[in-house]
Amino acid sequence: MIKKHLVHLCLSAVCASALWGCGGSGDSPDDQSVTSPFNSFDSVSSVTLSADGPKAGLSAYDLIENVFAAGSIEAPDMYPTDHTEAVHIVKDSDNMVGPHFVFLAHKVLDFNKGVESDRQRNQIKTYDKSPTALKGYQGETMQFSWKFKISNELELSKKFSHFFQLKAKNFSQDNSKGFNADGTSTSDIYLIKADWSSITDEWLNITVQATFAEEGAFYMQISRMQDNAILVDINEPVMDMWRGVSSEDFVRPKWGIYRSLADGDSLRSEEEQVRFADFVVEKGTAAD
Repeated sequence: MIKKHLVHLCLSAVCASALWGCGGSGDSPDDQSVTSPFNSFDSVSSVTLSADGPKAGLSAYDLIENVFAAGSIEAPDMYPTDHTEAVHIVKDSDNMVGPHFVFLAHKVLDFNKGVESDRQRNQIKTYDKSPTALKGYQGETMQFSWKFKISNELELSKKFSHFFQLKAKNFSQDNSKGFNADGTSTSDIYLIKADWSSITDEWLNITVQATFAEEGAFYMQISRMQDNAILVDINEPVMDMWRGVSSEDFVRPKWGIYRSLADGDSLRSEEEQVRFADFVVEKGTAAD
């Protein structure tokens, strides 16, 4: 499931069939009549994070922090009170995408940034210390693209399992803009639901385009690399994508594994692996 909060890519095993456009105006993958908004995006800056060979070059952590800034990794082994015995982001390579990053999760051993709680986290992010080109300020349009592969053996929490998020950084801590006019949370709106098996065991290309404004926009397309088949196509030309109250506030992306442990019986005890490659963050302009 992909839901609005700003936006979380929350993939849930409870979706037994594809329900395209549930809670939003996402198009069916068979409907190719709408011109893609991605084609009208004019990039003015671009930042890329890619892995090098698994046995050469810098460590995965050094590669990530060299681009996103020191402190951009929220892996369990980065916190002295967490699972420090294992490196949680490593490098690998295959014949489809070449060098890439592998994010690891351990049901029993991993905590949430050093705190044992009802959830666990292994994520990378851009944040206030990251370069300006990696943060979305009010009125800006950005594209985020990456490659993604996940095994069908990975067990998902029935509460939440997040692999990508757009998160609002509000320095005033005013969360009033996180609610609809009737008082319900904006997180109650699901943009699309899809069959879990349609995206597993395949390398995927994912592109997100967002305009960060009160009347902003959000577009997302997920396609299978092997045959370019479009599996998810979300088109939201008018959508509240801003919670800021000052010029310092911004929206930032996060990637990795962030999942609930509240229903731990639904999760496997084996190590889980999620693969990412070729993160690209761009700022630019889009046609009205």
